[in-house]
Amino acid sequence: MLRLSTLLVLTLLFLSPSINAGIGKVTEEKGIAEITRQTNKIGIKSGADIESMDNVQTGNGVVGITFEDNTKVRVTENSKLVIDDFVYDPKKKGAGKLALKVAMGTVRYASGNIAHENNKNVAVNTPTATIAVRGTDFTATVDEIGASTIILLPSCPKVWVDIEKDCKTGIIDVITDAGMVTLNKPFQGTKVTARN
Repeated sequence: MLRLSTLLVLTLLFLSPSINAGIGKVTEEKGIAEITRQTNKIGIKSGADIESMDNVQTGNGVVGITFEDNTKVRVTENSKLVIDDFVYDPKKKGAGKLALKVAMGTVRYASGNIAHENNKNVAVNTPTATIAVRGTDFTATVDEIGASTIILLPSCPKVWVDIEKDCKTGIIDVITDAGMVTLNKPFQGTKVTARN
């Protein structure tokens, strides 16, 4: 009976999905950077798994992450990104969810399937604003006093292109307690110094 119980428990553990399953991979790493997962500090290397609630912090380094839905973020030098939530099942259209927090420094964001399928399910937060993404690229920079500068970028298929012909620009809403600013032209930006 004890063997049967042990076998049953092991089978259930093996078949149940992991609570801390990888939600993305490190696709770029240069210089000094680390992940804090719960209380453990983990060195970053290309191909490493990213999990929900990871804190990605760079010193003199850069970290690129590609999530399971093909969302891409690039955390530049002296920056911190917190991955608050990520849910994605490619079989369930429009059911995914992504929440990120740019705590300091600069992060570049490029939309993946979650934003393209249901843009209301993506939120990128800074200390002073929430960025509602509608399938596009942007940068968010948080300075040492918490002010946020957000710049809408064109989504381009390759590096050297004619921006007007080869690229498309989506829309982002920058939301605070005082209201909302919509950015819809390439390189449009806004700076938010306080949440209110």
